[in-house]
Amino acid sequence: MVLRKIVLLGDSSVGKTSLIRRYVFDQFEDSYITTIGTKVTKKELTIEKDGKETELSLMIWDVLGRAGYTATHSRSFTGVHGAFLVCDITRRETLLSLERYWIPLLFNIVENVPLVFVCNKCDLKDDYAFDPEWIKETASRFNIGLENSLPSGLETSYLTSAKTGENVEHAFESLGHFLLSGKSPKDPIKELYESLIAQGIHRQVDTTTLIGATDAIIVDFCEGFEDDRVAMSLLREEFHRAGLDIRSPSKEGLLKVIEYLAEAEHEYKDEKIVRNNKERRLEWAKSTKD
Repeated sequence: MVLRKIVLLGDSSVGKTSLIRRYVFDQFEDSYITTIGTKVTKKELTIEKDGKETELSLMIWDVLGRAGYTATHSRSFTGVHGAFLVCDITRRETLLSLERYWIPLLFNIVENVPLVFVCNKCDLKDDYAFDPEWIKETASRFNIGLENSLPSGLETSYLTSAKTGENVEHAFESLGHFLLSGKSPKDPIKELYESLIAQGIHRQVDTTTLIGATDAIIVDFCEGFEDDRVAMSLLREEFHRAGLDIRSPSKEGLLKVIEYLAEAEHEYKDEKIVRNNKERRLEWAKSTKD
């Protein structure tokens, strides 16, 4: 028996508790009761991989879905092996908060872990507030390097309904395969930075393109730290906060990143240095031809 700890993260009323009730007990309750703190549920499942069956025991932590309880949330993340990021397809803001609050908070406590994205309440087809493709695009950015960890038919994101049970089993099965793969997703920011350093080209980056300007800003920010791990953690958080996809950056997103990095540097650098850094990075971003 393999034991793994997972968390369900997302705003209040997205249906996390209902998903657990559907998956663990095959029940659905229409009345909504706010989760106080964290509730832990256990579920055992069998995962078939490479012709072998493995018994997997999941300790499922249903975390209080209210932003701002960072201390309560952070205590729940210690020892986590994977996570579900849950949003409500009838409320666009619940999708945005996954990258703005929940993922940065999780990755501030643990290293990269596999994430399965769940867009709940898909049975309310007349009330969709955003294109379901958005959740697929978000999931692809956070599971780089895990593309071959899932068998055919399973995905990194799902439209689910705790009410009807649609795709709930598949979502948990996907995370189970991720957990047994022994792999962690790659950090695209760290991967790019290390590639640039290894190739010795970071000082000749073409800052007239958005990707080139992004490269230059990443390296420029990291050079102000003795420990790259600290710099990478801050970069990852601010890129996620800005909603910038490092593989296809936008000028609007890059300008947000520059503002957020300046805010971060205010905590430990002189005002003049912060201002100079910001002005230099803004010049790179504004001079792009994209």
